Amino acid sequence: MSFNSLSLSLPLSSLLSPSLLLHQESLVCFPVSLGEIGMYKNHIKDTNNNCNKSLLPDHKEKLIQAIKRIKHEVDECWEAERETYIWSVGVERCFDNLEREVRAEFQNLHRFLDEEETMDMERLKKEKEKRVKLLREREKKIAMQGRDLERGIATLNNKLAEEDSPKLLKEIQDLLKRSQVAFIPPPQVDVEVRSAHFVGPIQYRIWKHMKSCLYPNITEVTFDPETAHPLLTLSPSCTSVWFEEDKVIPKASEEEQPPNPRCFHYYYSVMGREGFITGRHYWEVEVGRKTAWRLGVAREDVHRGEMDSSGTSNGLWTLSLKGGAILACTDPKPTKVPVSIKPVRIGVFLDCEKEEVAFYNAVTMTPLYTFSMETVFVPLIPFYNPCDTDDGRNLGPLNLFSPSI
Repeated sequence: MSFNSLSLSLPLSSLLSPSLLLHQESLVCFPVSLGEIGMYKNHIKDTNNNCNKSLLPDHKEKLIQAIKRIKHEVDECWEAERETYIWSVGVERCFDNLEREVRAEFQNLHRFLDEEETMDMERLKKEKEKRVKLLREREKKIAMQGRDLERGIATLNNKLAEEDSPKLLKEIQDLLKRSQVAFIPPPQVDVEVRSAHFVGPIQYRIWKHMKSCLYPNITEVTFDPETAHPLLTLSPSCTSVWFEEDKVIPKASEEEQPPNPRCFHYYYSVMGREGFITGRHYWEVEVGRKTAWRLGVAREDVHRGEMDSSGTSNGLWTLSLKGGAILACTDPKPTKVPVSIKPVRIGVFLDCEKEEVAFYNAVTMTPLYTFSMETVFVPLIPFYNPCDTDDGRNLGPLNLFSPSI
């Protein structure tokens, strides 16, 4: 076979070798055999196989590391699944307990209403029996008189039928004397049934009676003047507080005692007189149209000066209005509370046993936010801050609200 026929049957790339620095035109005058080409191909194949074998251990090690990493991910996945299952069981148990608690509360209300209904029906029954008994007795007395009068008529008729005689005349005269009788009606019985005595404002009456079984009942709370910031003013009843920017504060002389350590001297705040360590308690605070306020619960030993954080980490569980938004004062930053209607009265519910502080729109009783506390070993005190005047836009007071039931 000639070189020309070989060059036509093989591609040019198979005849070129990077190790032979040959120009294309030199190949035309230099003959190459098929055996040499095959040896070159085998050499390239062996070289590639040797390279692949040398890289194989590294790739296997990478596979082993990948398997270990994925196994770690699998372990984390199963652990997350296990934790989620435990959480789901715990949440289910909590909701079951809540369901029993809610049912128990409604059962107490049902029991109260059933008892009230039983008492009212018993009172109605006794009044009915009493009135009907009097009427039945009056009816009997009237019937007895009627029968006596009829017997008198019969006796007189019998005498009229007898033959005339001197004896009859005398008897008639005696009968006439005895016949001077008349019907004497028994005393009247009140027959009018007055519904107002038994129905009337029955729902309002029951509502007032219900106050005795409410738990928690409305807690009577007041402000403690000894804890109030100097620029706060309290009403004589200690149920209203407001900020006075231009309030004149008398300067203490050297002979006088130092300021009360219970008094807030940085925040415009005041505490309540009442402290709670057990039980459930609920009170309401009117915030009206104020542009800023803060209220809730504080530890009895809360710091009265400036704090690096005025949130839960420093013993304050509070709700506030700031910049038009309702905020739960959480750490490390406040939590915005979505509301459809800006509340004008806030309800505060403290459950010492469950270690929770909850806030409500007291007009609609819509829940706003609930804090979960750690165990607190000191009394918890109501906390209030009417805030500054906000350039004259926040002059209104905070008022303690006592619902009348």
